[in-house]
Amino acid sequence: MRTKKILSAVMAFSMTATAMLGSAAFEASAADKKTLTFDFRSDGKNAVTISAAEIAAGDFTVPVDIYIPENPGVNGINLKLQINDGEVDENGVFGNYGLYLNDGDLAAPFCFDSANKGDASGSAAKTFNAEDMNLSWVFSQNPDLNADAAVQADTTEWDASAAWAYTNAFATANLVVPKDTPAGTYELNIREDKYLNARSAEAATPVYSKSSCTGAESESALSYNSVPLTVTVEAAEDTWKDSYAGADDGHYLIIGDVCGKPGAKVEVPVYVYNDKGTAGAQVYFELDSALKLDSFNIDDATAYMPPPVTNTEAGNNIGSFVFNDVENTYAENGSILTILNVIIPENAADGTSYGISFYNNENDAPLKVVDYDGIDLPVKYFDGSVTVVSGSDVTLNHTSFNAREIGETVNLTVFNATGAVTWSSSDTSVATVDQNGFVKTVGKGAAAITAKVNGTDYTCNVKVGGLFGDVDENGEISSADAQLTLRHYVATMANKPAMLSEAAQAIADVDGNGKVEVNDAQFILNYYTKKVVGKNASANWREVTKNPNAPADY
Repeated sequence: MRTKKILSAVMAFSMTATAMLGSAAFEASAADKKTLTFDFRSDGKNAVTISAAEIAAGDFTVPVDIYIPENPGVNGINLKLQINDGEVDENGVFGNYGLYLNDGDLAAPFCFDSANKGDASGSAAKTFNAEDMNLSWVFSQNPDLNADAAVQADTTEWDASAAWAYTNAFATANLVVPKDTPAGTYELNIREDKYLNARSAEAATPVYSKSSCTGAESESALSYNSVPLTVTVEAAEDTWKDSYAGADDGHYLIIGDVCGKPGAKVEVPVYVYNDKGTAGAQVYFELDSALKLDSFNIDDATAYMPPPVTNTEAGNNIGSFVFNDVENTYAENGSILTILNVIIPENAADGTSYGISFYNNENDAPLKVVDYDGIDLPVKYFDGSVTVVSGSDVTLNHTSFNAREIGETVNLTVFNATGAVTWSSSDTSVATVDQNGFVKTVGKGAAAITAKVNGTDYTCNVKVGGLFGDVDENGEISSADAQLTLRHYVATMANKPAMLSEAAQAIADVDGNGKVEVNDAQFILNYYTKKVVGKNASANWREVTKNPNAPADY
């Protein structure tokens, strides 16, 4: 085996210092501790910060250099890299939170180059499978040989004080942080626990491996440590959140708007605003028939102290919430009355919005909020929604809203918005919108409510007055509405003047694709046939048109 020695101007100075101070200084070096060190760096640093704007703009690539600043003499290296804990599933497959490596290879020149002239290909074996985050390298088939250090021939060990310790990397790669990676800290490091060889996952006898390093003395295991690379993805400081605080001055309850993946259980809060003093409440909720009310969460309710009585088996997908107190209590604005645990259908399509409304049957189940004297309080109730959002795309909870009467309201919420949201109405004589997306209808006609997020517009088309599909606006749905729709389509296809006004076109576009076409005429006729002629009470626009933003019915 080669004689181990540390030669450089820096080390010569260290040896002089050792002679002056005694042998203890030399004995404390990392090399004598027989520990190999791996240092993960990007542009010479162990930390990288990615702004919210950068990660929202697209995949972000972090160049990675793996240095070996402490080397007691090594012949073989086998490493499994991972992000944080590796996010390993039950089959042992690494998820790594969506982050991945590409372009992995030994550096050129790499840190062991006195024998290989800086060419890693001179090693006995090398592989860097970036996709699997596996790195393997063997200097020589002769286990008695250690790799030499860069620059100084015949040097088989060194520590960080050597002049060349950070001159050449051992390996390089690119760490890709995908677009819209959630804010947080991600650490690229060596996995110390054993791991399943992915290629043997389905074999009769799965093979497990473990990161290891081999020294030159009898192929002995070599201790190692590492300095990880930390990547921080920042959260947008101005990420928009709906506060549900409308401009209305009165006491009101409002059901929140939430989003979730198909099959997920989501928590839908019910907020209290402008409470003037409450001693009890009797509140009922009706959910879209596709949703399932699993339970009420009263543990996180913050509005009132007394425990409520809840019921999820009230029938027709109605849940109730009741509480009584001995004196008036005052809820702070935004306090939570209760939380509805709701299950989204497994087969729900992205963008579908399901309504959750307050249910009021004046005889059997009246909504009621009372004070200490038992007097009904003039409380207003605003409905909410559950929107299906599988990924991280910016999504508006409603893309259309149809109001029969002036004075109806809807709360618009933008999901996955990073940055400020600016709201506007194309016609404030039809509908107004405040800074929280709270829309009020003030006149008949059509208006587009727009949320601008990072320069992109997201629009909800509002129609006020008339029935959905009532193209002639005579107050009823008939075959005449289908005929008008079809005639308008034929005229436009023949490049003739449009037969319908813009407002009438908004009513005729029942499938919600922004165009008046043959399909719309067919849907109107189908609805008329089922609902009116066939007297099928269960027939509704959403079922007929497959438009998730169509009203369930009037």
